[in-house]
Order: sequence, then structure tokens, then C-alpha cells
Amino acid sequence: MKFTATTIAAIAAVLPMANAWIFTTCSGQWDGENNKGCTKSSCKAGDTIDWEATWGSDCVLRVYSDSSCGNQIGIASDDWNDHQLSKSMGSFRVFVLLGCSFRL
Repeated sequence: MKFTATTIAAIAAVLPMANAWIFTTCSGQWDGENNKGCTKSSCKAGDTIDWEATWGSDCVLRVYSDSSCGNQIGIASDDWNDHQLSKSMGSFRVFVLLGCSFRL
């Protein structure tokens, strides 16, 4: 059976939307489909974080050393599975480039 772009789009339209991203730190877990403004989350160097973005999403994670998102220490658009921090983290943001949801 051959699938056309129209068929795939119709199937995707009826599927429930899952979260486009999930970010887990030593101090909590967050998920969503859109921007996440500056959020405090403290972890020490050596702690493990986990960033997962849905395939096809345009989500970008930015990690900061301070609690006010002023000093960026990392950025990820692809998954960071069990990523060990080399520096202490104080906050993060999630940015939407073209829409942080699944796109065909």
C-alpha cells in the first residue's frame, strides 16, 4: 500500500498530540509542546539530565549556570539521553523555532 502526503497528514490529524519535549533534571521533570520560559532548576556538576524532543519537532533546550537564564552553558536540539553535566546548572529554557510540535 502506497501512502501519499495527504494520507499521512489525515492520519496525523486524528492522532492525539503527545508532548513534543520532556526535560528531566535532578530537581524535577517538565514537558510541553511550546516555549518554556526561564525556569529555575538547580543541579550540580556531575548530575545527570535527560532531554528528549519528539522526532520532527523544532524544540531547542538552553541550559544556564545561574537561576535567571543569564549565563548559557549548553544547548541541545537533539536528544541528550542521560547527559552528565560538566558544570552546575541553575535554570533552563525551551525555545520553539517553527512550532515545537510534530511536523510532517
